[in-house]
Amino acid sequence: MLSDERVPHEGIAAIGPFLLALLLRLYPARNGIVDGEVIFYGYDSFYHMRRILFTAENFPSTLWFDSYLDHPWGLPITWPPLFDQVVAGASLLFGLSIEMAGALAAPVLGSASVLVVYLLARRLFGSRVATLSALVLAIDPKQMARTHFGFVDHDALEALLILVAILLLSSALTDRDRRLWLGAAAGVVLAAVGYSWLGAPIYMIGILIYATVQVALDLRDGADGREAIVPLMAAFGVAFLLFLPFREEAWLSPSFFGSLGGLAALAALLLVSRLFRREGLPWLAFFPAVAILGAIALPLIDTSGKAGGINTLLSEGVRYFFWGGLGEDRILEAVPIYRLLDPVSLPALGLAFILLGLGVMILETLRSRLSRDRVLLVVWAAFSLALTIFQARFLYITSFAGSISIALLFFWGADRIRASERWGFAASKAASVALLTILLLPNAIGVLEVAGGEPEAKGAWIEALDWAAENTPATEGFKRPVEAGGYSIISWWDYGNWILYRSRRPVVANNFQAGATDSALFFLAEDEEDALAIADLRGVRYVITDGKMVYGKLPAMVRWIDGDPGSYISISSEPGTPFRHTGKFMETILSRLHLRDGSELGSFRLVYESGPSPGEWDPAAEVKIFERVAGAKISGTTPYEKPMVAALEMTSNRGRRFVYFNRAMPAGGRYEITVPYSTDEVVDAHSIGPYLVGPMDDFAGGEPRKVEVREEDVALGRVVEVNF
Repeated sequence: MLSDERVPHEGIAAIGPFLLALLLRLYPARNGIVDGEVIFYGYDSFYHMRRILFTAENFPSTLWFDSYLDHPWGLPITWPPLFDQVVAGASLLFGLSIEMAGALAAPVLGSASVLVVYLLARRLFGSRVATLSALVLAIDPKQMARTHFGFVDHDALEALLILVAILLLSSALTDRDRRLWLGAAAGVVLAAVGYSWLGAPIYMIGILIYATVQVALDLRDGADGREAIVPLMAAFGVAFLLFLPFREEAWLSPSFFGSLGGLAALAALLLVSRLFRREGLPWLAFFPAVAILGAIALPLIDTSGKAGGINTLLSEGVRYFFWGGLGEDRILEAVPIYRLLDPVSLPALGLAFILLGLGVMILETLRSRLSRDRVLLVVWAAFSLALTIFQARFLYITSFAGSISIALLFFWGADRIRASERWGFAASKAASVALLTILLLPNAIGVLEVAGGEPEAKGAWIEALDWAAENTPATEGFKRPVEAGGYSIISWWDYGNWILYRSRRPVVANNFQAGATDSALFFLAEDEEDALAIADLRGVRYVITDGKMVYGKLPAMVRWIDGDPGSYISISSEPGTPFRHTGKFMETILSRLHLRDGSELGSFRLVYESGPSPGEWDPAAEVKIFERVAGAKISGTTPYEKPMVAALEMTSNRGRRFVYFNRAMPAGGRYEITVPYSTDEVVDAHSIGPYLVGPMDDFAGGEPRKVEVREEDVALGRVVEVNF
């Protein structure tokens, strides 16, 4: 048995991995603090910080509607509030700055999970397995990626809470005297999960799957199913009561219906198990009986008024979690793990170790005569792996049972090495150390990569966001976002939260995917009039682009409007050029803005650019900001029947010279070219001399007219008459 041996100094064995976990999770602060300022990691972190900032100033009230999102209509916020309230409360209680409190929350919560894993593994398998389990989790890159310094997200709290709930339930299932109290305590924690994450019902489903398996095993052994059902009903019942006050709220109704459905399911399991015992039916028939009963019950529930929310919750939840919902192919973390993972890689090897360890866990559970607490862990481990297979985001949940699995796998192998007569003492020690090294290798290398990672919004993006905050007109209502601001900034939705929080400007699209379709339609439009129609609808005054939108993020943008990414971009075989754009892409607004500085557009002008993108293959600036203007109209008579061109030599804010040009086809002896730049203003990005206007065919060798355009002509859309 793996649990027979104990380790000395158990306190140190528990605290050591905790301190290691905390140290590793704080290490990214070396890149996340720049000049004394916190730079957050990820994308959702920035909106959590917006909400935490609001909550700290209005504690305990939080933000439920934000007019700075989905401009000009605003957006209801459906994130459950507990995480943001906890961080805001901690900031007020301990006197920390709000940004530092947000940056530290995930490392503290993630390290606390190491202690809970230690307690869970110690309870089930003994202290030596517990110590190694805690160590494995401490250096787990999958969990650390969600819990390091500067990563501000509910994941850390939600994961800790569900882990505590599993610990309490495992105790309740084997402690007859305290099972109701422990079950009720688990219910409080389960309710806290619901107040932390909208998707909490998926965890309730995992617990119900365990209940089904356990009742079937009890039937096999002739045991009373109430021993398992009663503490679970206590947990779901307490959670249900705690959900009642806010059951009508969109952010909590899924958890409310989940707890209600869970209570009904547990009651049904108990009734069916009693029927099976009374009639002496074979226990293996219990599973199909439950499936048939569920298939019959759900359509009936669907017609029963508000209770129909249970059916909707189940069907929508299954679609979202197991088939990706709207996210597949558009949101990276919602993609199935098998589509992201290279089969020949260290992360894949780490998952293989977890699967092997799960096999050892099952063997140990069988040896324990299927004790209820171990069966719970096995079911939970398998369930979390299933979630991860369908959505990569759940890797951090898999880490908990996965760390115990790897510890079990090591001791299973080490015990057999030690017991083998073919190994001497020294050789068995060396072999055990080698086995441990191999098992820890994927985590050890992965955690170094996570620890050395830099914030996505580093460098050029931070500078661009700060420039926008300082150089664009201020908008009203940032601290009280109840009415639409004066204008918006459009970018791809990944960057919406950055712009909102750092630049304090309303956005069209953000990480909630609101406005994402209009954003994609805007950037992929091939006609400027189509883009302007969206800009008018959305009140767009500024546009921000970056190199990733033109390359790595482009396929997701195309898929968002159900397009074919291959018609816009392909992988190139040419050395130094990993991507090749198609002619179709080169006609888009995005291409004309980011790659051609707004040439062939009349209403968008470059006002800011950062330094060049990393990598020699991409010469364009990493981030560019464009202003939407009415545009002056250079117009007049022409004898030519071929395109007329207006060209202007420019210098950017960084001193880079480029030539802006636009063209128009004459009609009825007249032409009209809309241009966005003036020639009389000396700003960071400005003209060098006048426009040169003339027929395209004779432009290079001919004598084009020199034309001055005033800033008020551009701002008011005035006509500048130039006749030929």
